[in-house]
Amino acid sequence: MTPMDQPVEQPAAKPAWWRFDAAWYRRRYAFIPAIADLRDEADILAFYKECGEPLGHSPNPFFDEEWYRQAYADIDEAIRAQQVPSGFAHYCAEGFSDRNPNGFFDELFYRETQLGLSLEEVEHHGLRNGYDHFLSYGAREGRDASLFFSTSLFLKENPDFLHDTRLGPFVAFMENLHAPENASRRTSWFFDPAWYLRAYPTVSDRMPEWGHPLRHYLITTTPAAFDPLPFFSERFYATSHPDVAHAVATGAFRNGYAHFLRYGQQEARRPHPQVDLAAYAKDPGVIEAIGRGCYPTPFAAYAALSGALPDGEKPAESAELHCRRAFRLLADARTSTLMARPLDFSCDLPDFSVVMVVHDQFAFTMTALSSLRATCPGPVQVILVDGASRDETRRIERYVHGLDIVRLAENIGFLAGSNAGLARVAAPYVLFLNNDVEIFPGAIAAALHRLRQEARTGAVGAKLIRTTGRLQEAGSIIWNDGTTSGYLRDASPLCPEANYARAVDFCSGAFLMVRTELAKALHGFDPHFSPAYYEDTDLCVRIRQQGFDVLYDPDVAVLHYESGSGNPADIDTILGRNIGRFFHRHRDEIEGYYTRDSANLLRARTSARTQKHVLFIEDYLPQPAIGAGFPRSNDIVRLMVEDLGLHVTVYPVFPPREALTGRYRDLPDRAEIIWDRGIADLDAFLHARSGYYDVLWIGRTHNAARLRPIIAACRAALTDCRIILDTEAIASLRERGRMQLENRPDLPTLATMLRHEFRATDFIDRFVAVSQAEADLLAPEVHRAVAVLGHVKTPAPQPRPFAARAHVLFVGAIQNPQSPNLDALTWLNDQVLPEYGHLLPPEARIRVAGHLAEGIDLASILTHPRFDLLGFVEDLGPLYESHRVFIAPTRFAAGIPYKIHEAAAHGLPIVATDLLCQQIGWTAGSDLACAPVNAPEAFADVLSLAYTDETLWHMLRRNTIHRIFMENSKITYLRILESLLE
Repeated sequence: MTPMDQPVEQPAAKPAWWRFDAAWYRRRYAFIPAIADLRDEADILAFYKECGEPLGHSPNPFFDEEWYRQAYADIDEAIRAQQVPSGFAHYCAEGFSDRNPNGFFDELFYRETQLGLSLEEVEHHGLRNGYDHFLSYGAREGRDASLFFSTSLFLKENPDFLHDTRLGPFVAFMENLHAPENASRRTSWFFDPAWYLRAYPTVSDRMPEWGHPLRHYLITTTPAAFDPLPFFSERFYATSHPDVAHAVATGAFRNGYAHFLRYGQQEARRPHPQVDLAAYAKDPGVIEAIGRGCYPTPFAAYAALSGALPDGEKPAESAELHCRRAFRLLADARTSTLMARPLDFSCDLPDFSVVMVVHDQFAFTMTALSSLRATCPGPVQVILVDGASRDETRRIERYVHGLDIVRLAENIGFLAGSNAGLARVAAPYVLFLNNDVEIFPGAIAAALHRLRQEARTGAVGAKLIRTTGRLQEAGSIIWNDGTTSGYLRDASPLCPEANYARAVDFCSGAFLMVRTELAKALHGFDPHFSPAYYEDTDLCVRIRQQGFDVLYDPDVAVLHYESGSGNPADIDTILGRNIGRFFHRHRDEIEGYYTRDSANLLRARTSARTQKHVLFIEDYLPQPAIGAGFPRSNDIVRLMVEDLGLHVTVYPVFPPREALTGRYRDLPDRAEIIWDRGIADLDAFLHARSGYYDVLWIGRTHNAARLRPIIAACRAALTDCRIILDTEAIASLRERGRMQLENRPDLPTLATMLRHEFRATDFIDRFVAVSQAEADLLAPEVHRAVAVLGHVKTPAPQPRPFAARAHVLFVGAIQNPQSPNLDALTWLNDQVLPEYGHLLPPEARIRVAGHLAEGIDLASILTHPRFDLLGFVEDLGPLYESHRVFIAPTRFAAGIPYKIHEAAAHGLPIVATDLLCQQIGWTAGSDLACAPVNAPEAFADVLSLAYTDETLWHMLRRNTIHRIFMENSKITYLRILESLLE
């Protein structure tokens, strides 16, 4: 301390708190003119030094002498011992460095939370202390003075308060602290002046003496006798927390509330019998409101809202808060049942390992582990890294057996905790898993399948779904400036764009399954990005630099709470720093990525940036079960995707009538299936994807006429896009065959029908036919060469011998009453079996399998007793293996029959009409048994012979397999397909 007679070193520019304010002094101590003749400022200063200072007067509005002496007992004792003339003298000499000048400003709070500077750093800028900065700059900049004076809150709660905006409201408030109209003005969420005056009327009666209720609360000599607001009870807090009562009794804290503000609220201690602060602090709305800076602490939010839960700033945010609250409530409810029935992860040889880093949030952890166990009953090593939890997580072994627990002395965060867990991984695959997730059924199996089956895949990420049911991300994008985007955030998890697998820049660490050997070789997450942000991005980039893909798999679906609990300013600081670190570390690679622009989203959504894009348009989504040429389209799509590595978007002219409830399992999982749009939406679709597609593949000639005006309107969006028409089958041949069977007198010529069928194909760049015969027929009509792309089949004959087989098999879809398949079966029922069915052994049945369109009652049409109607059969393999003969009594058709090649590939001898024999170009009697169209007796004869003559049966079987091997090989097919797409 500075003795009375020792001069105090004055700063070059006196702070506002240093100066004596004569005008304010005279107003504050209005009785002075009655006892002294004070004519000017010099007289008033002299009076203060001679009389006012010994009496405990304050020299200016910014220093409270009475409060200072109450707050610092050592100073009061020094004044009584005449070691220092006043608290103000002490403050000017040395107290300014770490003591507070009044109850409304907190020096350490201001420097640490508002400036982030030490005293030395403040002095380096020519200022005496934090208070000097606040009065000079901070007050007008809207900074907070202390927990008891928030500038933003003061302005919000007191819109009528007049002040000089160049100085800020704090200056005017302190200058007029004793004005009656200011007595009820709220300065902080931690003190309620209006409630205080109502609760303590004796204080209200003496307000001119105290100036403001908060000043009374901070100066009173009985601080434990008063509560600051209705949500804190001194008596309850002291009796509930004996350690606090002891600390107050020994003088460590002025009262219980002083402890609560410093420590208790951070520890979520209960401040009042009706206030469960721990539960309130966990609410997502509270967490987000604090993160946005709306309130400094959960208790402040509780006080501000009188215990109500905050809503989001926008309706959508409020909806998400309600969903998060529901998730938390469900987690609590689920945990209460799990605690009674422990989970068990005990195992010897795990299939994979899980690393989960936790800090508190016991209910979340139990929910995540419960979903893991429910979706993965097999052996799994669960490594739980506990970052000094204070809740029931400390005793989690009671409720979950078989955990490998890493106990830490402090919360080191996800990055360091994950690396600590990685060191203990014993399985070939490691899953980094957040504890605020719920794993969907099948997710684990899908991720493991990827890593086991795809050698190039190094890591698998999830479709992350928020509690609202909307997407958090479907894979993520890295832009060329180092920033990132979660693809399809806020979209529906069922949208087509989110439901195909693809290699991506990175996937979130909330669920990331990695090859253990690879993760360890890369030393896990890079500590360079500690404590958080970009560690998963960096790891995924390093995985890809090792030659592996990071794969987004829509079958790996996870519900993610996605808590945002950080302070936005702190997050922005760390994020900005780590973006810079990430960019400079991987600059050579990411500078070649796309610029951050919504126009680049489609191309940037995959890391396969040189991949060719094909838009494949068909009548319907090409599912094999439909038949009618769709199995061939399905094969083409599959080969494009799985063998040629193309990105294929499958777009139906007629979308499914019912909304998708699951991924189309019979289409490649890396094909993008636009199930929710049709021809009416195609114009907008092409414009939205302008310049994206390299090839437009149109299936079926009739779609050329449908698409011609749309493509003409979208030519700018299809620049450099090659348009291919796959005729699938020349419909004129099929229709003319039907007309001939019907004996139509007005039968047009084939040339006339061809001209009409191909009338709208002038915009086509290349034509594809299904057979050489149809290509030869088409070429003169379109005046150019026509490529041939038939069927692709690999021989897969079943070993069952002739004697072990029985019955006749028909496979074919029936789309409508005009279907060639329906005509064939009707002819068999009406004209073949009634007259010649006896040629077959009596036990032989004719079994019919295939898709039936709605409204077709096959049972009422096929009335002959030999028929067995099987309907749609998911797996035809067992049927091909068990039956003896395959029949195709087709009387009119175009293209080539897929079902013939399929049956032949399975080694099943075929009995067909000569029409089909001509279409596929095989030899009658050698490759398949044939009969003329409309020859019932001949068809029955050859069917009976093939069914009963084992020698003929073996010859037909051998020759059909040879035909498939020679004419339908995958290698040849791929070569043709690739040349078409070049």
